[in-house]
Amino acid sequence: MRQIQFYGAVSLDGYLATPTDDIRWLTDLPNLPEVDSTVLGQMTAGIMGRVTYDAIQQLAPGEPLNPANPTMQSYVLTHQPRANQPGVTFTSENVVTLAQRLQREATGNVWVVGGSQVLMPLLAADLIDDLYLQVAPVLLGAGKRLFGPLVHPQQFSLTTVHQYGPLAELIYHRTN
Repeated sequence: MRQIQFYGAVSLDGYLATPTDDIRWLTDLPNLPEVDSTVLGQMTAGIMGRVTYDAIQQLAPGEPLNPANPTMQSYVLTHQPRANQPGVTFTSENVVTLAQRLQREATGNVWVVGGSQVLMPLLAADLIDDLYLQVAPVLLGAGKRLFGPLVHPQQFSLTTVHQYGPLAELIYHRTN
């Protein structure tokens, strides 16, 4: 089966976005490197929430969601009716069910990006194999957190640490 991997950035204090869903605090950092095409190039399916999708579209309209694999099929979780677009399917499917299906059907790995409403149910279902966390040198003080409450603890092992410009990338693999 394919790997389900979270790949995303957080502030030093664990926020994905400001309280108004703004992610320019990340994209405006000086000397941001290009995306890691090795990891993202292996992602053939992506799962994200609507808020994350909208933020990405606002910053880079018309650009592929995964520049390392422009043919990746993305699934955007939403309860708002939207017309599908080439490479993007809007769905209200349960995130756990969707991830399990993509894990079976995808030809490569499954990329999870977005906030706790997407990530936490997948962690609770023990579906996240790897966490690729890029930590930015910014303290936001408030906003949308990546992690929320869990029913049971999750154990990960730190496998690699990289520096990408101003970002520290920590790669964790699930051990339980």
